[in-house]
Amino acid sequence: MKNIFKLIFILLLAFAQKNAVVDALIKEATDNSQLEKLGHELMDGIGPRLVGSPKMQQANDWAVAKYTGWGIPARNEKWGEWRGWERGISHIDMVAPWVKSLEGTQLAWSPSTGGKSVTGDVIIVPDVADSVAFAAWLPNAKGKFVLISMNQPTGRPDYNWEEFGTKESFEKMKTQRTAQTDAWTARIKKTGYTTRTLPVALEKAGAVGIVNVQLVAGVWC
Repeated sequence: MKNIFKLIFILLLAFAQKNAVVDALIKEATDNSQLEKLGHELMDGIGPRLVGSPKMQQANDWAVAKYTGWGIPARNEKWGEWRGWERGISHIDMVAPWVKSLEGTQLAWSPSTGGKSVTGDVIIVPDVADSVAFAAWLPNAKGKFVLISMNQPTGRPDYNWEEFGTKESFEKMKTQRTAQTDAWTARIKKTGYTTRTLPVALEKAGAVGIVNVQLVAGVWC
């Protein structure tokens, strides 16, 4: 019985100490929070920290300096080799059949145009019989912008359809989209490449650009 009381006492003491630690953490976060200041320095001052970009290295150096200033030993660890890149200014214009500026951005690790404008016709990945037929088609990509994404049946997100569309029209759109997606997946597969390796093959064939549509915040753009 004596041992049981001793165990209960130890548990209560440990619980009280744990609560004291938690209370101290809460008080520190409430009274002395540096979150807003640090968030401003990192996200507003440095900005996007994408792998391989100078901003990532800048953020690494910032973190080391910050820890050092707090008296905490810190250093950068190197994990792997990354090809460096930095996104410059992107400006895209459709010049035919009429002139219109388009919204778009370069993907990470896209090659530079050397500060020069690049103009070319736009073509789409063909629906070939097999990889042999695609290899025979590849020279056609030289000097062209190649579309490698499926033409979406809608630019609206699903929740927009559910709110403003009829049930019948929404179901019809989804059925159409599923059929198109299956057909497009089969088209890419027949090239002998994947969505990751196809851009490389097109670049090697001399394409001046590969155009890919991505889903951002529920909207295709």
